[in-house]
Amino acid sequence: MDFQRIASGDRTAFEEVFRALYRPLCAFAGTYTKDRDKSEDLVQELFVKLWNERQRLAVSTSLKSYLFAAVRNRCLNEQVKVVRMRPLIEDMHDAPNETGRDEDEHTWRSARVQAAIEALPEERRKVFKLSRNEGLKYHEIADHLGISVKTVENQMGKALKTLREELADLMPVFVALLAMADDLRRSGGI
Repeated sequence: MDFQRIASGDRTAFEEVFRALYRPLCAFAGTYTKDRDKSEDLVQELFVKLWNERQRLAVSTSLKSYLFAAVRNRCLNEQVKVVRMRPLIEDMHDAPNETGRDEDEHTWRSARVQAAIEALPEERRKVFKLSRNEGLKYHEIADHLGISVKTVENQMGKALKTLREELADLMPVFVALLAMADDLRRSGGI
């Protein structure tokens, strides 16, 4: 699968790639979205973008790898959008008969997240809570606990990995946690 042919405007090459990868990409997207229609929409939008921006795109890996990575990124971005929009949607559609069920689900999710955090080894749990609950920067955590910044980084990385594995079925919640961590890192908070 040669991207250069597509970049030069070869419709036949584009159609070959579409026919070969459309279904596998949709199946891959489905592992994230759990929604066939949404998966197909994301993949179709990707192919439209690939064709429309073919001359500007720089594909340095194989085209197949590039497309699978692009689908993964689109799915993760979509999950973050859903998490960020959920409070707004819930406010707009707050129905008295559904409030109890939503509160139960929120309580259950919160309990799962809290239980996973509490199950972390003691030092890892302290580092995670000081970062997430107290909003301390890595160097502040290191000073507070009397450990090195590198140890804080290692413990935080291990904590996030464990939580990602433990809370895989609550992926949108964990994606929100990761987005929050990324925002803090970018702003110099970590």
